[in-house]
Amino acid sequence: MPADWGRYSVAAQREIPDSFLRLYQAALRMRRAQPALGAGGMRWLDAPRDTLIFARDPGFVFAANLGAAPVPLPPHREVLLASGALAPDGTLPRDTAVWLAV
Repeated sequence: MPADWGRYSVAAQREIPDSFLRLYQAALRMRRAQPALGAGGMRWLDAPRDTLIFARDPGFVFAANLGAAPVPLPPHREVLLASGALAPDGTLPRDTAVWLAV
């Protein structure tokens, strides 16, 4: 492994509040708490270009912005988790994913 990959170790990531490890741990906790994230199907929703959005019942939507420009967040009642800071204007920034209660 490259020498600079030590920053991705659990020991290093544990000390960083917004690390990928912390995001993954939060996603696992959310998965256990959300009925929609158990067994069952999902359905793709219409999405802006370079954006993936899917829904699961009851009341869950996931959106990922893979494009270069911010996109509007889908209608929702609560942000459960986000992979980065959301824009104050209600848009989903580039390279960001969000888990929503609807």
